[in-house]
Amino acid sequence: MKLAMQYMLLRNRWPAAQAAEAIEVTLEELASVLDCTPRNVVLLLKRMGSEGWLEWLPKPGRGNRSALRLLLQAEALSIEIAQSLVRRHDLQGAFAHLEAAGVSDAGRAAFRTWLSDYFGYQTEWKNDKRTDSVRFPLRQTIRSLDPAYTDYTSEAHLVSQIFDSLVRVEERTQTVLPHLAHAWEPDEDGCGWTFYLRKGVLFHHGREMTASDAAYSLERIRRLPLRTLYRWAYDAIERISVIDANVLHIRLSTRNELFLPFLSTTRAAIVPEDIVEADPDSFARMPVGSGPFKMIRNDGNIHVLEANPFYFQGRAHLDRVEIWSLPDMAETDPLNRFQIIHNVRLPEQQADTWNEVRQQGLTVKFLTFNSLNQGALADPAVRRYVHEAVNRGQLIQALAGDVISLAHSFVSDAASADAFQSYDEFSNDKKRINERQSLELCTIEPYESDAKLLRQLYLEAGIDLSITILPVKEFKGERRLRADLLLFAVMLDNDAELRLTDLYHSMLRHLDPNLSNQVKLMLESIMQEPSPLRRRERFIQIERLLIGHHALLFLYKKQLKTAFHPSVKGISLDSLGWVQFKDIWFGRPRD
Repeated sequence: MKLAMQYMLLRNRWPAAQAAEAIEVTLEELASVLDCTPRNVVLLLKRMGSEGWLEWLPKPGRGNRSALRLLLQAEALSIEIAQSLVRRHDLQGAFAHLEAAGVSDAGRAAFRTWLSDYFGYQTEWKNDKRTDSVRFPLRQTIRSLDPAYTDYTSEAHLVSQIFDSLVRVEERTQTVLPHLAHAWEPDEDGCGWTFYLRKGVLFHHGREMTASDAAYSLERIRRLPLRTLYRWAYDAIERISVIDANVLHIRLSTRNELFLPFLSTTRAAIVPEDIVEADPDSFARMPVGSGPFKMIRNDGNIHVLEANPFYFQGRAHLDRVEIWSLPDMAETDPLNRFQIIHNVRLPEQQADTWNEVRQQGLTVKFLTFNSLNQGALADPAVRRYVHEAVNRGQLIQALAGDVISLAHSFVSDAASADAFQSYDEFSNDKKRINERQSLELCTIEPYESDAKLLRQLYLEAGIDLSITILPVKEFKGERRLRADLLLFAVMLDNDAELRLTDLYHSMLRHLDPNLSNQVKLMLESIMQEPSPLRRRERFIQIERLLIGHHALLFLYKKQLKTAFHPSVKGISLDSLGWVQFKDIWFGRPRD
């Protein structure tokens, strides 16, 4: 690295010199450029020559001018330096160096292509010991790995590798199964449970997990600010009692059939009280859990996980996982570079050489209408016109790639499509919005491109939209409630009932009082209903009620796939459609 920086001093001194051009220079002049003695200059030139960077044709005698040819252009060396920094896991330094060196767009593109090739599966041997590792690119920024404060699915996925919850939900049957708790018993009135925790489960720092940690974890999320994910679930906790080191009792204020599934989520992950209380900020960056992998490095860009050898469900096959956050990285031809790719649709020419797992979850994007604002949308006729004015067919055409189809329901298209047939048909009694009036659409940064597309489509229908982009945490607060329209998405996965309940609870705050009370009563009936089928029917009833009042507009849905190379074995997906690192291993690739 130091040698490269010294060569850059030469290049900066003669920036326009071409490879065939001989620069006449003395050792004393070079010593001044390199800030060293003439003797050291000779050694440096010899080393640079062996690297193929330059040619040095010395003329004997003090003060004689020798010939120097600089063979390597500054930009090429800058890219090599950036590559060297990446190999040292200094990703931020690599990008900073490219910026400082003024590398061209073409040079940056070449570096990113090289960076793409750097990812994938690797095996290393040391002292006859094999180490299997995999390096993933992640096109999002990881802001927090504290289970209580994660906002994105990428964060939740990493949290699920590091932490465990009391129970887990089996994907196929939607059955609640034991996890950190090996058994539980309900109270007679259905308003509480006694959990019996496994003995000998160790946190990554070596201390045994106890019922006190479980109680602390749940009490901690109860103290979170309002409107955090699943707030309605832990708000219902009336009392948490530690019976002994391995027995915990949770009492609710009312019966809630969704509370047990809630305890399977990453939000309810069990954390070590001593570590969290010692330094909450450090815990969010270097979390300590009991899961199959432990965090050993996190510099904000590179997150390194190492297998937990004492995991209670058995050690992972992989030894090491590196997740590199590259939010600006292009998605050019990823199939030639990574063994596992999330959220991708395979081109036809790749279908025979790669395997695919269809992700269970659906992402549904939608608009909600704020009828409490004293503006145009307080008028039901205007809401109806705004409902029907957007051409969703054009929306689908404009959104190429992984969009599958129009969305008609969160729960089931077949069950409720008949209620939504008027979406793309203009009614006879449209009420035009005053041309001087503008509606405000509020959303978060990941959905900005959708918001701009909607604005264009609404302009064609005579409706002007202004767009407000908020950070996720601010979007959860009061500011969004001043907007007319809210653009958002929900991931319908293993936790679909929880996510829909959370969505509707958040919508209560911008529905008119009569509609809000109706939805609230229906949500209460869902939480007290033991039958999954009847709960599903009531979710459909809420959809129809909201659409009938023009408070909810479905846009589109997408269902993505995870593609993986045939050398990858043991693929299984979590509820968010991400590969569970614990289960994967690598065999010999096919020819």
